[in-house]
Amino acid sequence: MDTPETPTAPQPLPPPPWTVCKDYADKRRFKQYGKKHPREVESCLGNLDDVSALATQFGDLSAFHVGFLRNEFGDVWRIGQTGVPHAKETRLYIYAVRVGRTFYILTIGDKDTQQADLARAAEIAAAIERDLHHE
Repeated sequence: MDTPETPTAPQPLPPPPWTVCKDYADKRRFKQYGKKHPREVESCLGNLDDVSALATQFGDLSAFHVGFLRNEFGDVWRIGQTGVPHAKETRLYIYAVRVGRTFYILTIGDKDTQQADLARAAEIAAAIERDLHHE
C-alpha cells in the first residue's frame, strides 16, 4: 500500500545577488590611476567582488566585517586593496543602493587625494540619487 507524499512547503527564494554598476564611475580618474597603480586597482576590484558576494549572503554591508571595507558617510563605502606587496594605499569608493541591490562604482584614489576623492564620491552619489528618483 502506497502512502501519499506529504507536500513540502515551498522554500523561500534566496535574495537576488548584489550587482555592480560602472555607469557613473569617474572613468578619467580610473584610467589615470590605473596606469600608475594597476595592481592596486585590480586588488580593489577583486575585493569588490568579495564584498558583493558577502552582501548577497548576509543581506547588507553592515551585516558583516572585513578589514578592507569601511563606511565613509551615508551609503558611500571605501574598499581598500589587499595582498599587493609595496602597494600604494588605494581606496575604491562605491555607493550602495539597497533597493535594487546595486553597488555603483564612484571613483578611486589614495591617501593623498582622499579629501578630493570623498568630495567627488559625494557628487556622483548625489547624481545617482537624482537619477534614481527621476526614473
